[in-house]
Order: sequence, then C-alpha cells, then structure tokens
Amino acid sequence: MAQAQRTGRSRHRLILLALTAITLLTVDLNGFGPAESVQRGVRDVLNPITSLATTVLSPIGDAWNSVFNYGDLEAENEALRAEIEALKGSAIRGEADTETLRRLLAATDLPYVGDLDTVTAQVVRGSVGNFDDHVVTIDKGSRHGLEVDMAVVTAAGMVGRVSQVDNSTAQVQLLSDDDLFVGVRLVSTDQVGLGHAIAGQEGMFVIDQGMNYPDSDDPTLLPEVGSAVVTAGVSSYPADIPIGVITEIGRAVDEVTMRVEVELANDVDDLQFVSVVLQVAPEEFPLDPTVTVPTDGLAPDADDPDATGEDG
Repeated sequence: MAQAQRTGRSRHRLILLALTAITLLTVDLNGFGPAESVQRGVRDVLNPITSLATTVLSPIGDAWNSVFNYGDLEAENEALRAEIEALKGSAIRGEADTETLRRLLAATDLPYVGDLDTVTAQVVRGSVGNFDDHVVTIDKGSRHGLEVDMAVVTAAGMVGRVSQVDNSTAQVQLLSDDDLFVGVRLVSTDQVGLGHAIAGQEGMFVIDQGMNYPDSDDPTLLPEVGSAVVTAGVSSYPADIPIGVITEIGRAVDEVTMRVEVELANDVDDLQFVSVVLQVAPEEFPLDPTVTVPTDGLAPDADDPDATGEDG
C-alpha cells in the first residue's frame, strides 16, 4: 500500500515537472531576467533529449512522408522532368535558329555584287537520282525575276547557275558539275581563262583553257599560289564573284597551255540559302555563232578576230 502511494506521488511530481518545463519553454519571458535564466537552463537540460528524439524519429518521419506523400513527390518529379525536357528542346531550337540565321546571313552578305539586284532563295530539294548529282531546287522562280543563266552565289562566292526556271521554283546547276564552264580571272596576274570542276575531286576546279604558260622560266611570271580567282568581266556572269584560291600551277598536256588548279570557296554540298544575281549575260556574247565557246563559258574577246570569226 505504501509502495503504491510513493509511486503515485513520483508520477505526480514527474508530470508537474514536465508541465513546469513546458510552461517555462513556451511562455514569452523577454525582459524578465531570472525567469529567462531558468528557461535557458531547462533548454540546456532538455537539449540532449530533444536531439536524441530528433535523430531517432527522423527516419520514421521520412518514411511516413515517403509513404503518404508518394503521389505528390511523383507528380513533382514528373513536372520537373517535363520542365527539363522542355528546356532541352528550347536549347536545341535556339541552336538550330542560330545556325539558320548564320546560313541566311552567309547567303545574303554579298559585298562583291555592288549595286546588282539579288533575290534570296532557300534550297528546297537536293540532288535526286543518279542523273542530277549537281542540281538543287530553290524556292524562287520566274515570278521573282529569275532567268536561266543567272549566277547563284553565297557570301563565299559562286555556287552555280540557274539552269531551269518555273513560276515559283528554279533548278540550279552547281559549280561542282564538270560540264559547267566558267570564265575566270586570276587576281594576281589579271589573266583570263576558262575553267570547270575536276570530276571526282570534290571541291576542286581547274583552269585549263585560255592561258598560255610563260615562255620564260621566270617564276614571277606565274600566278601566286594562294591568290584569288574570280569570275571574269567577259564571262556570262557578273565580274569579280569569288571562285576560290589557287592551289597548284603547271603545264597542260599540250605543254603550251597553263593549267591552274583552284580550291573552290563554296561547299556546294551543304547549302540551305543562296542568292540569285538578277543579271544575265549581254546578248552580244558570243559575237558570232561560228565561234566555239562552251555553254556558260568565257565570252570571246571582241578585239580578237580569230576568236570572233572575223577575217584578218
């Protein structure tokens, strides 16, 4: 009986102490010095207990949240994944837009055309089949002012010529076609000749007509390797359109004619936008139909009777 009474009194004391501690911890005692000291003492005494309780109960709380808030977490993860995918897509679209803008600027920045009018076009179809490896289709045609034999260019230089025109589209014969002859001028010597792509050598062009090899072995009479080659003023295309740079100089098979190899400035296999120069060759070229000049090539020298077919 006495033991039970002592146990009851101890329980009452413990409850009373707990209530006193809770009261001291929760009551605002700001400015009441002695009570604040007691409050700090209670916190110090209880700190190890609360830390231990936090450590022990934390996994239980995490597990509780994981079980009962799983749906919310899953939804948040889905939302985050969707947001990340959207950001990735946006970054790719931004990169593509930047590349498209770069290509468009490359097709329209044409300082060498001067005051000539141009039309910007997009390549809508590449080569199809085995018979038009060097032909692309652009989205501009006769209603935009295009005509056959107009020069097609980018900022790097000549791409080819308009070979066929419909109302709203046109075909372009690329400079990579070795059947496309172009009258060109060597900037370093001002010599004029006729050239075309080298079959089977991507990006290479050769000038093998119209320029004699110097009689003297003086190397200063030869054009400079690395110097520029542009369209000639007497060609079927506007003058000074960049063609490429000289990579090699030698004698042709006849040992009389100079053979000049040129690396093309344009990569015609990777075109997205181009510009068409709205100018066609003067009708007086060639002056005489008996003169043999390859299609789209160098127009004859009007002062050369042999070239024009005139006597004497």
